[in-house]
Amino acid sequence: MDGDKPQFNRGDVIAGKYEVEKILGSGLIGTTYLVRNKKSRKFLSVKVIWPQLVKSDRDRARLKDLFAEAKAIEGASLIKLGSVAETAEATFFTEEYFPSQSLRELIDEYQAESKSFTLQEACQIVMKVLEAAEILHKAGAFHRNLKPENILISTRRTGPGGRNLVRTIKVSDGLLSDLVNPTIFAESYVSRSDAKYLAPEMTGFDDIGSPSTDIYSVGVMLYELLVGQPPRGTYLSPTQLRGDLPDHIDDVVEIALGETPEERYPSARDMIVDIQRSFTDEGTTAPRGPDVKTLAIGVAIGIALLGALGLYFMVREPPTNDLSAAAQDNVIRRQVQARHRVLTEGEIQKMIESHPEMQYIPEGPFVMGRLHQETPKTATSNEPLAEEHELPSFYIDRFEHPNVQKGPDGSAPKPTVKVTWAQSESACKAQGKRLCTEEEWEKACKGPDNFVYAYGDTFDSTLCGDGKDNDYRIGSYENCISGYGVFGMSAGAREWTSTGKGSAGRRVVKGGMKANHQRGSRCAFAMDESGGYSDASLSFRCCLSAESVPRAEGEEAKPTEK
Repeated sequence: MDGDKPQFNRGDVIAGKYEVEKILGSGLIGTTYLVRNKKSRKFLSVKVIWPQLVKSDRDRARLKDLFAEAKAIEGASLIKLGSVAETAEATFFTEEYFPSQSLRELIDEYQAESKSFTLQEACQIVMKVLEAAEILHKAGAFHRNLKPENILISTRRTGPGGRNLVRTIKVSDGLLSDLVNPTIFAESYVSRSDAKYLAPEMTGFDDIGSPSTDIYSVGVMLYELLVGQPPRGTYLSPTQLRGDLPDHIDDVVEIALGETPEERYPSARDMIVDIQRSFTDEGTTAPRGPDVKTLAIGVAIGIALLGALGLYFMVREPPTNDLSAAAQDNVIRRQVQARHRVLTEGEIQKMIESHPEMQYIPEGPFVMGRLHQETPKTATSNEPLAEEHELPSFYIDRFEHPNVQKGPDGSAPKPTVKVTWAQSESACKAQGKRLCTEEEWEKACKGPDNFVYAYGDTFDSTLCGDGKDNDYRIGSYENCISGYGVFGMSAGAREWTSTGKGSAGRRVVKGGMKANHQRGSRCAFAMDESGGYSDASLSFRCCLSAESVPRAEGEEAKPTEK
């Protein structure tokens, strides 16, 4: 079969109009590609169907008829279908491109970082999947192949200081049972020994399924999210494996995993209601929260330990910004994030002890430059467009000089201003440090998520001010903090860097813009000033090279690459 399947590479054009960006993955019905419509420049997904599924005229006609019926079933938690087409090289259909990671990737990520999903996280994910299943069931359709690989999750931070973790969840291949002949489906693509998410009655896929078929699959995923692995044989209940779970969650899992359809919840809605009881029943045991040490470490290394921070978990509809631009940004953002490694506990401790007044920024790539979603209102077209940039590890001051939250009198000091470039460089050298480069400053500002502003992608003057406050003081905006734990980078003061620009003697200045703070407080914004210039808006902070953080004896680094 592998020799027959169509293959497309980056730059190839499908059907004369879809330019391939990359392969997103392969599944039961074909290979999915991220493509760009050559005419509209919009990103979307193209799923090229396995040739043996559409060998005959009858198969192709059946596909088109069923696709038309499937497209009529819509819901916010289902991937939206586009159109089906056939060319000499392939039979395919289009669907919306949803920048995300699969639940499988998220589970692997948590396990690599030795983290556990909280009860709230696990239940919120599962309830969203059940909502998608409910849409299918009401239309008389059944997924029959629900598993972590088909659950897509987009994660972003929002709220004050980006403290809220927001996850939008969608289910893909939601109409697979309508698109693929059951016999071919079973014989060609399903290995029963690996089909741990399939209900026991689905022995050959000749059964069209029922709501309880999908409920069983959701029950397996709930169990896996709570205890770290799917149930096998006579399994232990979740509370036997975790002491921070309420007893009622055992009942939910037991009913969902009933041996026969009659033993399970009769509908997805019934399971949702029963899950909610896990948070409302008297005597429910709440998940343990993080301690102060965990929170401090989390701020220090940003995304590497986000899940350990106990941040709020919410499921919301996707933002309304330009999806094409956001999709381009998310592609490069995810490529960059996938290459970061997670620090060990020993490394983190050594990092904190080495320079407690600074933040450690790990080695690796970041997205430097103007992101695609930065509109003409906030960015100019002559600013360099985003691209991946590699940096070694370094330390950066938490605050603007003098890098303290409280002065001798106990009050918050103003940042050091009216300093030339040479004066700033000299002050850093006196501390055994140096001025930060433009690249270091921007990476520390964008954080591990590579945001537009230190706190997120949308300008919010309540978080870092609007640049007009003449009495700006260090740390006065407690939520003006980047994902790496660096304060004030999208606040009022501009800051010198060591990077030269243009003619001799001119240096790059980052952060702030007196006439337009929405534009100037972006992490990518830069301008240059004569090195001898100074004014009330010019400040600085210092950096320090850190080739590597010593690793504790016996510890191994944990890569984030999948």
